Amino acid sequence: MNWVTNPNNPPSEIPGGGQNLCQFYQFSWQWFISLVNAPDGNERTFLNEERYRIFLGGGQDSCAPNTLQSKLFVRGGKDPQTTDEDFKAPHEMNQALNNAVLYDQNGNIVLYETRFDSGMCDVAQGSSTLPAGTTEIKTSWRKISEKDRPNYVWVRSDTNNNGELDADELYGMVGFHLVISTPEHPEFIWATFEHKYNAPDCQKANQPISDWSFASEQCTASLPTPDANCEFNKTLDPDKKGDSPLTGTPTEVCQVYAQGTAQGDNQAEHNRANIISLNEQLNKVFKRMPTYNSLRVLAKYELVGGLWLNDVTQPSSNRDNQRGSIQLANTTMETNAQQGRKFNEVIYTGPHNLTPATNCFDCHAYSGPTKNAGVSHIFNSIHGSSK
Repeated sequence: MNWVTNPNNPPSEIPGGGQNLCQFYQFSWQWFISLVNAPDGNERTFLNEERYRIFLGGGQDSCAPNTLQSKLFVRGGKDPQTTDEDFKAPHEMNQALNNAVLYDQNGNIVLYETRFDSGMCDVAQGSSTLPAGTTEIKTSWRKISEKDRPNYVWVRSDTNNNGELDADELYGMVGFHLVISTPEHPEFIWATFEHKYNAPDCQKANQPISDWSFASEQCTASLPTPDANCEFNKTLDPDKKGDSPLTGTPTEVCQVYAQGTAQGDNQAEHNRANIISLNEQLNKVFKRMPTYNSLRVLAKYELVGGLWLNDVTQPSSNRDNQRGSIQLANTTMETNAQQGRKFNEVIYTGPHNLTPATNCFDCHAYSGPTKNAGVSHIFNSIHGSSK
């Protein structure tokens, strides 16, 4: 796996022509590794503002030079601890189904950041197409301690907007959405990664019950048919519109569809096996890396799954045309969409009451290669409202 030890040149197309599922997942991992790598020993590639701009929203020009190293947003509104000048998170960065908020088991809110490759700034505004190689990245973060830092991809962010990096403004990455187009796949390849200790498998019994970031021991122990009081995957509405406190009642979260796959999905068992096998192989590679290697921490992360189309001349609305992880959802970004096929929040109550997920293409509809810009929710806003 020389693409792990030499990760700076990820492929522009699916290896081997995309003839099988594994090639798509190898592509996803190659890009994830390359983006998380720190080639200079300090800054991780996806955090390089010159290459991957921070989407600012709020009518601001995200393509203009700025001095931000990172900017994490509270989903659904401004930080109530600051002034009215604080940034209001745009709707594009909310949970899939509503403006609800997610709190970890320490009672700290989950924060978000969206980035895009700087080449998008050169695409004519109003263009109906985006070129091959266009990349968007969305990440989710939770507050961590210094002791936790070796186990996370981490950043420091001025979340309270006081102009300083306070000692407790240390955040570990818990989710990573990667969306990238290729010459053969203008619909974009959609892949998502998570920290391994985010949440338990909803449908699995006899699994570890402790150390989950988003599930309590008591509720995890009750799976796969949980105690009704747990209300798994029920996100919280803000106390009032535009007001999302930085601390709150912990949310109980579990992953409804492991590997983003349900029984009966296209090549379901084969899809699961490919993802599990590749994750296990790479985990061994990362664990053998020296502690100073910026990629060693990826032993704490895993690919949940990926999604793409079989026939890119046809729209994504036909699920029979979709391939990969048909129920794909990230527990920290689409918590309440894991069973929300009809755009309704559904609480997980057990393996016999499952409904399909709202996946990437449900929200980011693709109509064809000549209109692929429509899948991006940020493209028309990256230059701000003044352009």
